[in-house]
Amino acid sequence: MSWRGIAADPDGAPFTGWTRTHWEAAADEQIAAAWRYSSPGGALVRFPGVREQGPEDLLEGFARTFLLAALRLAGAGGNPDRVPAGLAHWYCHALDAGTAPDSAERWPMLADHGQATVEATAVALGLHFTRPWIWERVPQRVRDHTAAWLAGSARSYGADNNHVLFAATIQAFLGSAGYGHDGAGIEAALARIEDWYAGDGWYSDGEGRRFDHYNAWTFQLYPFFILEMLAEPEASGRRQVYRNRLAQFVHGYSHLFGADGAPLIQGRSLIYRWGVAAPFWMALREGVTAVSPGRTRRLASGTLKYFLTGGAAPDGVPTLGWHGADGSILQSYNAPGSPQWAAKGFLGLLLPADHPAWTEVEEPLPVEAADYTVPLTGPAWLAVGSQRTGTVRVLNAGSDGHPQKDDPLYRRLAFSTATVPWLDAGSGCRDNDVYLSGPGAPSRHRGLRGGGVRPGGGSSTFALDAAGRDVAVHTAFAVLDGLEVRAARLTGVVGLAPAVAGYACSGPEPLCGTVSGTTAEIASRRGCGERGMPGGPTRSNHSRGGAGSRSALLLLGSDLEPAGGRVVDGGATILGRHSAVPVIEWGPLPVNELRILWLSGLDEPLETLRELAGVLNWDWVPDGVQLRHGRRHLVMPWQRKTPWAADAINQGVFRWEPARD
Repeated sequence: MSWRGIAADPDGAPFTGWTRTHWEAAADEQIAAAWRYSSPGGALVRFPGVREQGPEDLLEGFARTFLLAALRLAGAGGNPDRVPAGLAHWYCHALDAGTAPDSAERWPMLADHGQATVEATAVALGLHFTRPWIWERVPQRVRDHTAAWLAGSARSYGADNNHVLFAATIQAFLGSAGYGHDGAGIEAALARIEDWYAGDGWYSDGEGRRFDHYNAWTFQLYPFFILEMLAEPEASGRRQVYRNRLAQFVHGYSHLFGADGAPLIQGRSLIYRWGVAAPFWMALREGVTAVSPGRTRRLASGTLKYFLTGGAAPDGVPTLGWHGADGSILQSYNAPGSPQWAAKGFLGLLLPADHPAWTEVEEPLPVEAADYTVPLTGPAWLAVGSQRTGTVRVLNAGSDGHPQKDDPLYRRLAFSTATVPWLDAGSGCRDNDVYLSGPGAPSRHRGLRGGGVRPGGGSSTFALDAAGRDVAVHTAFAVLDGLEVRAARLTGVVGLAPAVAGYACSGPEPLCGTVSGTTAEIASRRGCGERGMPGGPTRSNHSRGGAGSRSALLLLGSDLEPAGGRVVDGGATILGRHSAVPVIEWGPLPVNELRILWLSGLDEPLETLRELAGVLNWDWVPDGVQLRHGRRHLVMPWQRKTPWAADAINQGVFRWEPARD
């Protein structure tokens, strides 16, 4: 039965209606799709795609769907009456076809920086979860062939990021199965990720400040899998260290999901979609209840439902995109089988059907319970949730991506669950950013030098490359009444034309916009007032046209008057066929330094920004901005130190090459 035909459970799941049965049906639909596109022996899967698919791509199609099938089989306790007919037999046969030396479907060998090692990790995990029903059922020759194939991971090198955990996981499986394994390599991998641990449960994905969803579907999973397979005694204390980090991580991470189920649209490999649910299931599997079972159920089901009902997996095949197929968010390493890494989001099937995660009533997400500003000091993010709109924003003072890659999915002032960074800067405009416009623009963001968050605000320092000229930028921000108060100080800008931009909104139709002096606003057609122009009621009775449907800027003050506001139209994004951004621009400056103070709002009408501006008093001070809001006094300081000097050095050291995973 399709998940579409399963009755909702309004009592147990008042937010999503989804039950474990929905999850099992969704998994079965995707497994059935993989079988339809499988080779005769089942060891290779060729999903439809426009690009040519080599042996590693076909292995990827198999391995990632095998992991899903393994979770489904193990979650049913191997009971053949509770899983698709012939499930265990199919994969026993496929394992033989993929590893037999004379097989026409033999998998590619594991080699340095090879994609096969990534996929072999999924195979090893799948075999670990299904030991009684697959690994122990196949003949000894199949086990020996499989072990010989997996053993190649001990002699291969991967990218110096989350990939270090893959070979370690494979080696741990070999050790658990009684084969020779690289114990030193495992320890080296676990030691390496300590170099990237930043606090709050967050890891950078390699050197630099690469914070993204890889924390969810890699760093918070594999150390537990490795220690589980090694049967490391609890007395060692290492597993508890990981549990403590996992507790911190899921508590903060739960604040990054919108009420519609959307995760934060930030970072690479967004096509892994509901894989973001994995750490919440892992927490409950490890006895970590920093996020309750009822909230875990609501979050995970909400995310899976958000994508599936949005058309992310027609006929059971996840597309290369967000909802439907969309190449704008793809990385160079993506192949038709890549989205199947979302299988990790089904980790909850390993929890028994009577586990509280499946039986307790769904509880509201943090954004459904109250407004909040939550500092996540590890990545230097300030999470801002709006209960009224259901949208979550992350004000960014610490995510920088790869040192040499000016990636919009990392280098923006803020991200949200309802807006998409402009990935194609053909317009010359950088959404949600401070930049330099004009001939030869836009400027290139050369990377963060320092940053940090505190309750209600934060600061950062970075540099812009303006056609070879170095411009220093200090930013500071605070949140008042749900609006962003932002300040910037640019040094080295004589003769250059600065600009500040707001959130890029998307919609099925062209967005309407208005500019008045030093304000700019865009809104969906439903969010517009008379004559198609933004406006309408204030916060108290504002009827929202949809999350992420409105963005506005209002200049509070600057050292020089700007040229004015502007609305820049853009093309299609993963959230709509049309997009637009509000901008405030300056002409070429006669001075070397410019300070700017402005308000930015998402899902708020311009009138709300004007109301705050009318009661907000401020003064420039040598180290930043002082604000007075009624009886409340706030300070927005510039970053006082640049603690990431090594990252600045890396700008000239790293040679960027994309790593597949």
